[in-house]
Amino acid sequence: MSNKNNSFLKDFSWYFLASFVPLLIGFIKTPVFTRHFNKEEYGYLGLVSLTFAYLGMLLFSWIGSCLWRYYTKYKTEKALKTLYSNLLFLYGLSFSILLIVSVFWYMAAENTLVKQLIFYSFFQLLFNQLFLFYMVIVRLKGEAKFYTIFQSIRAFLSILIALFLVFKFDVNISALISSLVIIDALAVLFLIIINPAEVTFNYKLIKRENLKELITYGSAGLIINIGFLVITSSDRYFIYLLNNLETVGIYDQVYKISQISVVVLVTIFFNSINPTLLKELETNFNNSIHLIQKYIKVFIIYGLPIITYLSLFSKDIANILLGKEFRVGYIIMPFIFFAAYLQGLSNFYELRLKFSNQLKRLSIIVISAAILNIILNYIFIELYGYKWAAVTTVVTYFLLILAFHSFDVKVLKFTRSDYNTVYQIILFLVLQIVIYFTLDKIFELNIIVKLTIGLLFILSYILTFKERLLKTEIPINI
Repeated sequence: MSNKNNSFLKDFSWYFLASFVPLLIGFIKTPVFTRHFNKEEYGYLGLVSLTFAYLGMLLFSWIGSCLWRYYTKYKTEKALKTLYSNLLFLYGLSFSILLIVSVFWYMAAENTLVKQLIFYSFFQLLFNQLFLFYMVIVRLKGEAKFYTIFQSIRAFLSILIALFLVFKFDVNISALISSLVIIDALAVLFLIIINPAEVTFNYKLIKRENLKELITYGSAGLIINIGFLVITSSDRYFIYLLNNLETVGIYDQVYKISQISVVVLVTIFFNSINPTLLKELETNFNNSIHLIQKYIKVFIIYGLPIITYLSLFSKDIANILLGKEFRVGYIIMPFIFFAAYLQGLSNFYELRLKFSNQLKRLSIIVISAAILNIILNYIFIELYGYKWAAVTTVVTYFLLILAFHSFDVKVLKFTRSDYNTVYQIILFLVLQIVIYFTLDKIFELNIIVKLTIGLLFILSYILTFKERLLKTEIPINI
């Protein structure tokens, strides 16, 4: 294996640990709390959390995207202090708007639990956005080890605080938010004191031309991010309007536990390749297509079997990780797995359009997909129930990628040998799916037999495609 692949595996391993610990804690947290709190409480939590997610997207995400986009440029120009100062100034303005909106919403809310959730969600978003801002810089600097250790400690402490609040002081479901407030406030304070990434703020460096550059790029990013958020989350509002609050609770928890399983792996992958990929897009855009093609091959060869095997065990995952009231939603899990996977694949197209300054085209495509998703949600949720919301998400992402591909066919332009490999992988996985469900229908397999079959499937995949897996090139740190 090449030194570049070794470097990738090193970074991937650190980022995997950074994501695995919070994922493991989440898998512990979900079955504990879904057995303690009811569907209605999770319904309130889901709707308030989702609304603050929109506020976070509207007010902060576009600022974070500017950091990803311009870090390399400002670093090359030895002007990172200017970038940090201008972005922190924009963060300050966004926090002011968030405060005003939160106060009005809090005063208008009548339900006591909703008021509590709004109060804690405001502070959680405030501290979490500062924390995420700093962590982006840490990741861009390639400090995978620091990122891993810090994230792991943060996740471990947050679950301890939540358990303490709920089972020691009998705090309601708002403890799931207030525990995050406590830990993120401490994390931000710690980062401010030690400041390993050397982030500084100097109001004298705030310049109109820098703000204009950031806002111009960020405004397009804002539209794009809201579009993606609508695709992945607007269904909760339709489920609430067309069904009831309890159904929102079921769907939201099943969706989250399913999505995080894939999103964590996708995030680890992009955390590992982003320093290399973003540098190539910034400094050598024309040649970046070859780099992206290599990354997509890895994404397909390793990603498709993972998504397939997760889907096969959806019912068992739900039985283990969710409370009894929430398990009926297991049927939507395969759709959520594939939707999250397709969203990861769309990132490659999105980055190409961003770095080629085709923000208008990107915005039109994403917003069109979001509108289509809203229409599909309204039609199918009303006709067939909340479970079809997951189906419409998969369909939307599939059509989104088709739209992206029509404007940038080079992204998936492989050799005939590569295409043949992809076809073979798909056929192989389909055959495994047929075998699994046939055996399960005939013999009603128990969990031990299912796990044994799963391990055999994984082993047979590795042995069948061993040569192709070993030849996979993962460029890193170029």
